[in-house]
Amino acid sequence: MKRWRLLDLLLCSVLWLAACGQVEALRSPRLVQAAEFNQRAQHAFRHGEYEQAATLYERALQVDMAIEHADGIAINTLNLARVNQVRGQPALAEHLLDRLLDDQALHFAPAYLTEAAVQKSLLRLRAEDAAAASIWLDRAVSWCNPDCKLNGVIANVRAGIALQGQDGAQALSWSERAAAENRDVPLEYANALRLQASARMLQKAPDAALPLAEEALRIDKALGLPEKIRQDLLLLAQVQERRGQPELAAQYRERAARIAAIGLK
Repeated sequence: MKRWRLLDLLLCSVLWLAACGQVEALRSPRLVQAAEFNQRAQHAFRHGEYEQAATLYERALQVDMAIEHADGIAINTLNLARVNQVRGQPALAEHLLDRLLDDQALHFAPAYLTEAAVQKSLLRLRAEDAAAASIWLDRAVSWCNPDCKLNGVIANVRAGIALQGQDGAQALSWSERAAAENRDVPLEYANALRLQASARMLQKAPDAALPLAEEALRIDKALGLPEKIRQDLLLLAQVQERRGQPELAAQYRERAARIAAIGLK
């Protein structure tokens, strides 16, 4: 996510054919079709049209599978898993990731396996299965080569696992590392700030948590992410409650409730 994001790549392979003493590019019509589905799906996802995005990513995936385009299979599987997480279908997302991670017939690049393992770890964490989340994160690290672009994301997940285990010190350490890794990646940087604020709350330091949560909110507003904004507002409500400001806390909760009522992710 610098922007490393494999989920946002539009991949199109080019074959080269030598004929009549010349070399000319030959692009498979099926690859073009898969790329078009992928591009349309990205557009739908960016505009919050998740059902349409899921349908289009599925079509792209089917085309890639039909011609054994391994990179396309990996990318669109990851895309489809991400869409299903947003749609509130974690079981389906996990099934897709398992299919990619357990595939014994095709060989996928370590970068794709790393991303799949990180997504799997997050799903296990959200299911409150911290032990499995740690195992999958360790597998992600094993695939993450020196050029891996997911170190900042991995650090954020480590912080989340520590928070779930009520380990404020470890959560703070990992979230600070994540913030340093993600300085140029606004989405993950905001995630790291939110995790830092939560770690400070666990350490009973709401005054230290306040500027972190406020900065996360500022970034998420700039990115236009309703669900992240809602999370920031709820965190700020907790912070203000702990700071002895119940009226401010109530205002933040009301703002979060209004966003939740709209239902945009």
